[in-house]
Amino acid sequence: MNIGADIDKNLGVAELAELFGGSPDEVSRWCAPFLDAFDFRYTELAGAERDAMLLEAVKRLEPNAVSVAGQGRKPDWEAGWSENLTEFLAGGHQLDALVPKYIRPNEVVRLFGQYARPRAPHFIRNYTKTYRAWLAQRFFADAAAIYEFGCGPGSHVAYFAETFPEKPVVGLDWAAASVNIMEAIAGHYGWKVSGHRFDFFAPDHGIRLPEGTAVLTFGALEQVGTNHGPFLDYLLANKPLRCVHVEGINELYDEENLLDRLALRYHQQRNYLSNLLTRLQELEKAGRVVIESVHRQRFGTRFNDTFSHVVWRPA
Repeated sequence: MNIGADIDKNLGVAELAELFGGSPDEVSRWCAPFLDAFDFRYTELAGAERDAMLLEAVKRLEPNAVSVAGQGRKPDWEAGWSENLTEFLAGGHQLDALVPKYIRPNEVVRLFGQYARPRAPHFIRNYTKTYRAWLAQRFFADAAAIYEFGCGPGSHVAYFAETFPEKPVVGLDWAAASVNIMEAIAGHYGWKVSGHRFDFFAPDHGIRLPEGTAVLTFGALEQVGTNHGPFLDYLLANKPLRCVHVEGINELYDEENLLDRLALRYHQQRNYLSNLLTRLQELEKAGRVVIESVHRQRFGTRFNDTFSHVVWRPA
């Protein structure tokens, strides 16, 4: 192979297990339908194409090059989930209509510390479905109920409700459109789904978690920046079975690695979730929580890793 040539690779069971933080046996058993259905081949970028991606990442760090997360983005999410709701109702309640519109086809991704161009157009969506199947069995199978905070258009809620039909699954979001989607899912499919308005910045302590509830956030806490204290206080007061946060976790980047350093700067530029893991480690030292798992998943969008997880429970 010529120096600088692109490299063709594939995500098999062993590679997916490494990415997820599980075992090949778990992936084989829990993700079997998706392994058969999806094409996980990709080309690792090199040479001029890799340089072009690096340049794009650098440009994103220029002043005013990207929008900033936070409370001011609420109207944007209301509009986005309203679009998903309209498509879901008009298209015969197809579950793929619940996938957020920012998950676009034919995107370059970050994979094992390199840029990669997937063969399949919906690689990110399909990867998410496969990972979610592993996540569900690993952390939620023993829960009495599942609450997803920042559930957006409800793609994960629908999956958990279909996978665990005996469990109540509750989607919570600050957008009214999201609650309307939960009602539409429940009405059409008959699953034990319900929805509530919930604001990370001002949690409603009137919403109580039933005993044995497992909590999920999936790319939702990025909106809070450093202001995760009110939500952590809410969770500690409710004593869930466990909390699973699948998020970009700033503490897990290696600043001596070029792609990681660019990703961390992008993360900071967007004002994404910061120092949640550090705070949980402080709470663990104080005897208030137990951290069950921390895993950096080396997969993400063009600009940062978004699928790492931290799992904890009140002590």
